[in-house]
Amino acid sequence: MVIEHHEIEFTRDGRVFDEAQVTGLLEKAGGYTDLLVLCHGWNNDKAEASALFDRLTKSLERVTAANLVSGLEDRRMGALRVFWPSKKFADEDLIPGGGAASATHENDEALARLLEAMKHDPETLGGTERNEIREALLSEAQALAPSLSEDPAARERFVAILRSVLDPAEAHADDGSDAFFTRPADELFAGLNGQVVAPGAPKAGGATGVGSGGAAGLGDFLGGVGAAARRLANYTTYYGMKSRAGIVGRVGLAPVLRRLRDRHPTLRLHLVGHSFGGRLVTVAAHDLPPRTHGVTLSLLQAAFSHNGLADNFDENGRDGAFRALLAERRASGPILITHTKNDTAVGIAYPLASRIARQAAAALGDENDPYGGMGRNGAQHTPEVEETSTLLEEAGQDYGFEAGKVYNLRADRFVSSHSDVGGNQVASAILMAVAATGA
Repeated sequence: MVIEHHEIEFTRDGRVFDEAQVTGLLEKAGGYTDLLVLCHGWNNDKAEASALFDRLTKSLERVTAANLVSGLEDRRMGALRVFWPSKKFADEDLIPGGGAASATHENDEALARLLEAMKHDPETLGGTERNEIREALLSEAQALAPSLSEDPAARERFVAILRSVLDPAEAHADDGSDAFFTRPADELFAGLNGQVVAPGAPKAGGATGVGSGGAAGLGDFLGGVGAAARRLANYTTYYGMKSRAGIVGRVGLAPVLRRLRDRHPTLRLHLVGHSFGGRLVTVAAHDLPPRTHGVTLSLLQAAFSHNGLADNFDENGRDGAFRALLAERRASGPILITHTKNDTAVGIAYPLASRIARQAAAALGDENDPYGGMGRNGAQHTPEVEETSTLLEEAGQDYGFEAGKVYNLRADRFVSSHSDVGGNQVASAILMAVAATGA
């Protein structure tokens, strides 16, 4: 089976960049029984995003050609590739130095690079636009960096600048981001000035490593105000992408999905999101009406809170930001979630969230951390999780997916890093969800 694909590009504020793309999709979609909606996350430009889509699409075609998934014989599948202005993070900015003697110098350089990168505010993926006001603010933050250790006023202004380039409307208790906007500056610095160690990838024999070797670089061992400033800048970048994914999902993709369903009521929709794209498609699905039929979600190393779908996740009885998606069957499912401790990218943001919220988790970033990530741990405190299927398996494995259920698929064997989501095993799981979805 060759999967014909279409493209829609969204701007940073969720507008469709070229309405002709939507018109063309609406006309062609009547020829499909199923539409795969593919959304990238962790990319700097359209070429990188397209390469991710190409890898996954080729795997989907290989699995169908080999007849490894039954129930697809009468399906006619197309794919929509969603492009939006996301950002890729460099490992050396996430964890500079790894405890080396030069770590302080590398930390300072990483902070400068992060603040410089924040000046870019592209309209579309790969753009180079800068906002003059935003650029002036972040240049001021760069100038403040040498004074942060000694000057409380500099720290307060530094935090104020970082907050000023973000939209607090996307803050939520499930990932601790509400605390980022409310805690005093010195409390934020104090929470982030010590070592930040996330649980590492499993070693041979099942042990979990920490440190720059066995943990694949998940140990950020530098301390002090400079390290805290870099972590605050990293968290600001994460939050900015989280916020943008929400805007594009709600303002951009969700209306397109509704238009598709209005025009083609029996068309099945299979939303597949990688990284921040996982949040984007989740937001879009959450914006659908209650009891929407024929909608699946495949979240591949998703970069949002593992409590995002949760029911009553804390002592205050709060639900995750997207609880209604399940409670009201806005996506009928099945919903599958790949997660692995091999994912250093998602693994860094959420230990930072715990420190910002001043939580003392038993293991920062893992399933016991109140602020762990979906791509690290799968969905937590979610009663719809099916516990009998917990591993991502070889292509052709029948998971027995059912509508209305969530499947946390631990992917340690087949997903080696955050962006390693294009293999046959991932494609097969997605197709199993497609096959399990009736009209």
